[in-house]
Amino acid sequence: MKIIQPFQHQAIQGLRLGYSPLWWVHPVTVCMYRVDGLLVDTGQRTMQREVGEWAAADTIQQIFLTHFHEDHTGNARFLGERSGVPVYASDVTAQRVAHAFPILPYEQFWFGKIQACPGVLPTSGRIATERYTFDVIHTPGHSDDHHILHEPGQGWIFGGDLYIGKLKVFRRNEDIRQHIESARKVLLLDFEVLFCAHNPVFKAGKAALSAKLDYLETIYGKVADLYQTGRSIGEIQAQLNMKEAWLLKWLTFRDVSVRNIIESVVKSEKSKDAPTFVKAKMSQ
Repeated sequence: MKIIQPFQHQAIQGLRLGYSPLWWVHPVTVCMYRVDGLLVDTGQRTMQREVGEWAAADTIQQIFLTHFHEDHTGNARFLGERSGVPVYASDVTAQRVAHAFPILPYEQFWFGKIQACPGVLPTSGRIATERYTFDVIHTPGHSDDHHILHEPGQGWIFGGDLYIGKLKVFRRNEDIRQHIESARKVLLLDFEVLFCAHNPVFKAGKAALSAKLDYLETIYGKVADLYQTGRSIGEIQAQLNMKEAWLLKWLTFRDVSVRNIIESVVKSEKSKDAPTFVKAKMSQ
């Protein structure tokens, strides 16, 4: 089963892609964006033919990778070699995609195998096209190498996986404290549109990100309060009625779960520099 949905907002061309080898298993979709010769992320390798047709060689002048995950970098080597254009990313992302890093079976199921992409160039903090200038901003949380692009003159954020929405599950290595700090930093910027890789917000993007921040702060505060009273992770999950997504947890080999959110809060609370900026919102 495949999903192929081109779309447009203002000067931005978008493409939503999804793939599943089984017709009864719904694809996980990923959005790519193209503007003024700049391609933001390269989609999943399982959709390489469709990506190649949409990102024709004569329409791409440079590529930017928001982070190393396989659904964002799956076609970086293919597109870079075919078009001969530079591929940019943060130093850490460039180092990781230079090798065919291991992925879990569920990731390969939806997104395909990883192909090493050596030669990715580190950004200097800014990417310019003929008409636009984008600031490159570090926004860890979803991954430690995550970066977004901000075009202040247009009010655009190319957010990778910064937003997505009010997630009820985390991947194993997600950091809720960094999520909160990144959202707070981005909310200081001037923007209206969030070109998210999974859930774009074309109107009131700042309000949407603010709502997610409030959601994460609320979860953090409630979990931290219970943890400080001596509750175990299991007891916290039960008391807050954070029901586990057992099928998803099983299919992803425990990489994606509700429990990961609680564990991320507890890990932060155990650290020497545990945050004091989150207050419990028990009344909500």
